[in-house]
Amino acid sequence: MCFPFQTTYLNRSLGVPMTTVGLILGITLLAGLPLQILGGAAADRFGRRPVLIVAIIASMTLLIGLGLSRQLWFIVTLFAVEAAFGWAQYITASNTMVADLTPLARRAEAFSITRVALNAGAMVGPLVAAILLVLDPSFRLAFIGGGFVCAVFLLMVVVLFKETRPPTIARETIGTVVRGYGRVLRDRRFLGFCLMALLPLYGFGQVWVTLPIVLEDLQGVSAQTWGVIVAVYAAATAILQYPVVRVLGRYDHILLVALGSACVGVGLCSSAFAPWPWTFACVLVLSFGLALFLPISATIVSRMAPVALRGRYMGAWTLVYTGGYALGPLLGGWALEALGGRGAFAVVGVAGLLGAALFPLLRTRGWTEGGEDSAADTTAALGEELRAEPPGQVV
Repeated sequence: MCFPFQTTYLNRSLGVPMTTVGLILGITLLAGLPLQILGGAAADRFGRRPVLIVAIIASMTLLIGLGLSRQLWFIVTLFAVEAAFGWAQYITASNTMVADLTPLARRAEAFSITRVALNAGAMVGPLVAAILLVLDPSFRLAFIGGGFVCAVFLLMVVVLFKETRPPTIARETIGTVVRGYGRVLRDRRFLGFCLMALLPLYGFGQVWVTLPIVLEDLQGVSAQTWGVIVAVYAAATAILQYPVVRVLGRYDHILLVALGSACVGVGLCSSAFAPWPWTFACVLVLSFGLALFLPISATIVSRMAPVALRGRYMGAWTLVYTGGYALGPLLGGWALEALGGRGAFAVVGVAGLLGAALFPLLRTRGWTEGGEDSAADTTAALGEELRAEPPGQVV
């Protein structure tokens, strides 16, 4: 409802240059990355639900603040707070919840279902926002409305949600937290996967930041039309998401994320070159790529993670996910002004194809998925402070 219009609001309504917009979004995202480490540890120590509640409050604060203030310094502060405690922490908590509640064999489907729900919201939200923009072109009504929607979600989590963390008898100290992440950093297959994932994630970071500006400059797409494009993108992703993962999820997951990386790069790159209205076809390619890449990559990470460290692995993945996404506005805004729209998106295309070429190297070097069943060994390695009960079915 609000996210697709944040850069347009800063650039068109507040007159902030696109390079500065990219710096604001990119730097605030990067500044919040260290908090993702603590968020993953908090999800293991205190539970997934408290992290989820903090995330919703931070996002709600940003949207209401955007609706009530036009002071740039205050808006930058709000972006920094949301980057540290908002959407990224939501990803950590929700992904860990999904891994808690689903067996490994069905987990890719479960992640795809959450993406269907998210994209259904992303499909309806911009259409509602387009109506609100007609009533109030200043974006204030849309942002405050988005904050109200977050408040409703917060109430649902507080009243309806239950904790999903498997029972533990851990009493973690700071040293235990550090040793837990030391285990993550020694996982070479996980680190290699994360480095390669930065390439398509850089492209994904362009969708909401530079893509609307490029389409407006090259094809005269207005804010209202951009809302329709976002709705088509969300609808296509929601429709494709579950069937694609259901049909293709049986195949090698590394190859699937490689295919997803290629589609993200090609879809975004071609959107800057294809004449209107072929942009919608490019959006379909992008939707297919993200329908593969996002749930399958989360499934790979969850399978690499021992149960006792599931929150930390997801926190580290969120750090990579957010960091790669932050490269979009941080470098994309500069590339847009230095190389022009087509040049900047040609770089996005190359990044996606490079990721597609590199991911299969994880297979040829024998880096296979695994690790979830080694919870007992991991717990022993961490010491007496981090002792988890054998994982059982979560009811």
